Amino acid sequence: MTRTVTLSILLLWLAGGLCPADLKFVVVSDTNPEFLNQKDFSHFAKIIEQINVLKPDLVINLGDLIYGYGLRSTRPQWERYLEIIGRIEAPYYQIPGNHDIFNGRARQVYLEFFKKTYLSFDSGQCHFVLLDNLEDGVWGKIGPEQLAWLEEDLKRPSWDQAFVFLHVPVWDMQARNVKLEWREFWFEKIHPLLLTGRVKAVFAGHNHRFGPTRIYDGLIYYIAGGGSPRLHKDFVRAGGSNFFLLVEVTENGFRVKVVTENRVISDLEADILKEIMAPHFYRPGEFKIQR
Repeated sequence: MTRTVTLSILLLWLAGGLCPADLKFVVVSDTNPEFLNQKDFSHFAKIIEQINVLKPDLVINLGDLIYGYGLRSTRPQWERYLEIIGRIEAPYYQIPGNHDIFNGRARQVYLEFFKKTYLSFDSGQCHFVLLDNLEDGVWGKIGPEQLAWLEEDLKRPSWDQAFVFLHVPVWDMQARNVKLEWREFWFEKIHPLLLTGRVKAVFAGHNHRFGPTRIYDGLIYYIAGGGSPRLHKDFVRAGGSNFFLLVEVTENGFRVKVVTENRVISDLEADILKEIMAPHFYRPGEFKIQR
């Protein structure tokens, strides 16, 4: 039996209700093509086939949706992207990455196609918040208008559990273009809001690997940039491969499964860089900007 057939059987088993959950959603990220083949979404198309077998309640893409970085070719890329995501059977949500809104004009083109760069919605007993932390072309930045919106959005939580999604993992020091002020801003302004808003997990992409997973004040932070054709070299050396996440929510909490081309494993098993990259993570309060 081939690996592909074996995985198909496993995915069908998962999709068939043998692992009961109140809500199932997929998290995928960095699904953009490479520079030399900017309209070749075949890599993402294969992921979509796997996702459809699982029959999730919704799918969330954390950004870097097209190659971008060139206004002349951006619109044809978006048009091809729209064709590809039309194959996704579940409700589909997205936020932009740095490849998608690489400058002010690119942001305007994105808004012409998709109307907004951040949003929230409810599904079942869960609340979902998708943030844009690339405002003004600054990696990690969430501006005052979006912050005020987020404060209002999380003010009176009526949901059991909430989940937050963004592109750049500001807590990861390997996201090198993020200035210290935006790492501090997250933990001083955003993180406390998430704690009071019953947020259980934060998911980011951008770094082309899984994890390492971090926990701050009981809130779990995931890095899930596994949709890229080009993965982080340390992740590949350690045995990592392309993946997306299947998150299963029950009244007692949630569990994360990592779906690769030929297997489905737990988030703990997939966290293969935990020791290697331990020194590369921000510790709130370790550094302070003189204001």
